[in-house]
Amino acid sequence: MKRIVALFSIFVTLVFLGAAKRGAVPRAVPDGGKAFAHVKYLASDEFKGRKSGTPEYRRAAEYVAAEMQKAGLKPGGENGTWFQEVPFKNWTDFEQPVRLEVVSPSRRVYFAGRGRDFTPVSGTGSGTVKGGLVFAGYGVVSEKDGWDDYAALDVKGKIVLVLPDLPASLGNDAKNEWNFEKKVKTAAAKGAVGLIEMDLTTPGAQAGPQAGPRPRFGVLRPGQCPEGFVVMRAGRDFLSDVFYLVKKSWKDLVSKTLRLKKSMTLDLGAEVEMEAHFVSGERTAPNVVGVLPGTDPKLKGEALVIGGHLDHLGVGVDGWIYPGADDNATSTAVILETARALVAAGYKPARTIVFGAWAGEELGLQGSRYYTEHPVIPLEKTALYMNIDMVGTGDSDLLVGGMTEFAELYEIVKRGLDEETKTKLRPRLNYRGSDHTSFWGKNVPAVSLRTGEVLTGKLDDEHPEYHLPGDRPAMIDPELLRLACQYHADILQNIGSSRENLLDPVHCTLFLHRDAAVVDLHCDTIARFMAGEDLSRDLPKGHIDIPKLKRGAVDLEVFACFAPPPSNDVEKGRSANGVFAQIEAVNKLVEKNPDDLALVRSVDEAGAARNASKTGVLVAIEGGYAIENDLVLLREFYRAGVRLMTLTHWTATDWADASGDEKPVHGGLTELGESVVAEMNRLGMIIDVSHVHDETFWDVLRLSKAPVVASHSCCRALVPHHRNMSDEMLKALAEKGGVVGINFYPGFLNSDIDKAEAGLFEKTSREHGRPADYAAIGRAEPAKRDKFNADFRARWAMVKKSSPPIDVKTVVDHIDHVVKVTGKADCVGLGSDFDGMSDTPAGLENAGLLPNITKELVARGYKPADIRKILGGNFLRVFGAVEKAKEK
Repeated sequence: MKRIVALFSIFVTLVFLGAAKRGAVPRAVPDGGKAFAHVKYLASDEFKGRKSGTPEYRRAAEYVAAEMQKAGLKPGGENGTWFQEVPFKNWTDFEQPVRLEVVSPSRRVYFAGRGRDFTPVSGTGSGTVKGGLVFAGYGVVSEKDGWDDYAALDVKGKIVLVLPDLPASLGNDAKNEWNFEKKVKTAAAKGAVGLIEMDLTTPGAQAGPQAGPRPRFGVLRPGQCPEGFVVMRAGRDFLSDVFYLVKKSWKDLVSKTLRLKKSMTLDLGAEVEMEAHFVSGERTAPNVVGVLPGTDPKLKGEALVIGGHLDHLGVGVDGWIYPGADDNATSTAVILETARALVAAGYKPARTIVFGAWAGEELGLQGSRYYTEHPVIPLEKTALYMNIDMVGTGDSDLLVGGMTEFAELYEIVKRGLDEETKTKLRPRLNYRGSDHTSFWGKNVPAVSLRTGEVLTGKLDDEHPEYHLPGDRPAMIDPELLRLACQYHADILQNIGSSRENLLDPVHCTLFLHRDAAVVDLHCDTIARFMAGEDLSRDLPKGHIDIPKLKRGAVDLEVFACFAPPPSNDVEKGRSANGVFAQIEAVNKLVEKNPDDLALVRSVDEAGAARNASKTGVLVAIEGGYAIENDLVLLREFYRAGVRLMTLTHWTATDWADASGDEKPVHGGLTELGESVVAEMNRLGMIIDVSHVHDETFWDVLRLSKAPVVASHSCCRALVPHHRNMSDEMLKALAEKGGVVGINFYPGFLNSDIDKAEAGLFEKTSREHGRPADYAAIGRAEPAKRDKFNADFRARWAMVKKSSPPIDVKTVVDHIDHVVKVTGKADCVGLGSDFDGMSDTPAGLENAGLLPNITKELVARGYKPADIRKILGGNFLRVFGAVEKAKEK
């Protein structure tokens, strides 16, 4: 008995302490069974898949509103109701039946649906049509081009079968004129009653005569198709059947059409019947919005929003109901049960909590987007949106989109979770496939929850009936619903009453940085890896390693393989080998860190690396000496993965002048230099004009057929250094569509620092008996070189103490200058020169501090779209343009 009393006493004490943490309110305890009852009802056949704009969806919304009222919420919709009426201006649907049948010479029935035998084309006329089937080639008539697919056909009262796309031999005028609408109207004008577009890509067939890029299928807008004229798209199974029934081959006809470049047509003599009932127009569908009002005089004007979409796909063209239990009746169930549990626990939040069931997610996030235009509490006062999407199947992992992008805010958010729940959290990077994206687009912090894993489409997929008729309540695990409810209830009880500043704008600034594609156009880090440093570790020295790249959210890092200016013919003949060794080292670095790094040879690979949450590594050459005056070597470097080359370094190559030479040697580019530019264009290798002489720069811009970059340079108007670019050069680079990556080296950022460093370097060189030449110092005996460097660094540290500050603001001053000179933010980026300089600006001591640039850009009023361009979008545009310009 004493033991029982003691245990009860401990239990009461723990409950009291937990309640004290939540402001003397006990922990809300959701019931998974109650949540499941909502799923079972909403995903029943009665609601026919809850497609937005249908009567069934509206009845589902009315049910949700009634349950919100039962839970104790207040209406948060328009005019004191529970609803926000969301307009759908271009709403479309197909009513049953939808049919395609061969009537004669023998009857065959086909099945509609995605990936099945056929689909009706959106925008088709409605009704039933029956007629003989006629193959009319592309269904095109162009007298000017000598092409007439109807010349030998009588299609009156018949159904026309046509190829997608257009004849390759058509002139540009005809290609611009002949869209799908014209094909349909031409067939109708010639008396046809319907049209079938051939889908030759249907799964299940071997690559055949139409192998190659996927064709562009026809599109019709409502009202474009003549009334009663039925348009379908049918695949290979139907085509093979109907042709084989009359002992003909569609493949033979298509093959000859393509090979002979002439119209090949045929009246099959088979009879086909089609039926479709297309509905379109303007509809509305309601968001359902409930509110748990805030009680704190200061905080009740701030909002926390929890929501998910109520809609699903409705009834498919295949006639099946798509119930949408997991996707996404589970979100509505979790919202309702979380609200009920919070109110039942007596919780009265300091901040206002808004509960939303959105319309139209399956039609393009329209309901959540409407809410962000008509919020209950202004978005600038909305501290967090929590989205729920598919939380009924899979294992108990909690996959959270946004927890990395809003890392600092999420640290506050998850304090309300128990330790066991925290162990279930998994980040979902770059996730945009649900309603939280509407809030991200309005600069509102947002996270999104899913149970299990991401969709794979494999047999072990944890959401196996995604967008399929089998997504029924029988699949749903009530315990997962309880877990999702408890997750949200605990978070809301924590931050709903937290006194922390949840509206700190830094959260959105850091999200902007992490969500942008961040590209650094130049680093010299590979030398550190070759010297034995383990770049997988967060090292105390050095500017770049993998942990720093992750903290800096760097999506693409350009690794320069350095070819120093050779001092004699022997060194000149060894240049390529030295660069190939560095390229091999880059490959080894990536191979050793496959979970964090990925080699990038194209824009698509850069995107794939980012989507896989890896930093892309682009291999570059710094110094055209590496090609040893041989275009064959240039091609070999391209084959080895090099996608960018800086034409020179400090001094001239044999074919291009450099900025470090007192006088130009060649007057810009030689004939070989011009060939190098042409070959780089042909290969699709980015030309880098940092380090080149002005005359070389102008020659390159005159000759290059693709945009070029200055990967790590600054503005000469601010600092008159030969390595920097004049305003005229910046304007010309912008007109060419190029980009300058702003260098972080203090000597290029501030003229006083540049002069002081040059003077100190000259003095130190003189005292050490060395020439004041960086290249000569680099070639000195290791002991003498290291002694010089140590002495210079020590003296320079003393000079810096009395020098003007060089910091993030100084870097952004140069970005500002480029934007002002060129009139736009389209031609500037980041080119740090990390691990290639002895000093850095304050606040940019390593790659992990790159978010400080974004903070400064935001502080100066740059628009988010322009910030995204500067951080990396501009370079990726150039990369894509260079790829596009190369010879195929």
